[in-house]
Amino acid sequence: MKKLHFRYEMTLNLSQEVVDHHFLVHCRPMASEGQGLIGFSCHVDPEVALNYVTDGFGNQGLGGVIRTPHDRFHVTAEGEVDVRVYRMRDYHPMYRFQTPYTAPDERMLDFLRETERMLRGPIRGLDELNFLMGRLYGRFVYAPGVTTTRTTAAEAFAGGRGVCQDYAHVFIGLCRAAGIPARYVAGMMTGEGATHAWTEVWTEDGWIGMDPTNNRFTDDSYIRLAHGRDFADGAVDKGCFVRFAIQTQQVYVKVEEVTGYA
Repeated sequence: MKKLHFRYEMTLNLSQEVVDHHFLVHCRPMASEGQGLIGFSCHVDPEVALNYVTDGFGNQGLGGVIRTPHDRFHVTAEGEVDVRVYRMRDYHPMYRFQTPYTAPDERMLDFLRETERMLRGPIRGLDELNFLMGRLYGRFVYAPGVTTTRTTAAEAFAGGRGVCQDYAHVFIGLCRAAGIPARYVAGMMTGEGATHAWTEVWTEDGWIGMDPTNNRFTDDSYIRLAHGRDFADGAVDKGCFVRFAIQTQQVYVKVEEVTGYA
């Protein structure tokens, strides 16, 4: 068990002033069996009233509307989370089915079939899933800037490069093609940088987190913010506004363990 302190900052710069800016930010850690929220605060600039929103996946977001003209939107969230390794046991059959983001093409299916030949059988348990993740890790290169939030798993796999969102989508697509339910998770992990994305797979022991970007199982150094079938369900921030403007986003995350906690 760990107590983690986190800070999340997001700045959205706009090329011109916009109005009627509707936003939803999933910067409040999820309440679940393996994760307890100890303290949390959030501030947005321009300042408006924040509404707590829970969607059908159980994601808890903060939403609001900025009516006045503005060319910058800034979010700061901070808090502490009690994290322990725990295998969640809730399950919905929707996580068995592909989405436009995760649907595999023939290249991905060939990769899966090749993996199963190497294993001399179908992928069923954690050992086989770990082997599949390791093969994907060796096949894929982490490369920021070559994909976008609209890139599909098939497109990313064909290029062999991408970021954590792409790793998660490809791995989810492969798992579902193998008959293993899987879901997308957005969150944070210990260190400094940006938000992160990984995969949870459903086995007879419950949901288990797997991080194909780093080729490892998740542990108590990860904080879960949102989950869903893919990025569209589990995006950390969403929004729309009136007037055309080019957007430039910057995200900063810092997560550190609080020492002396047990």
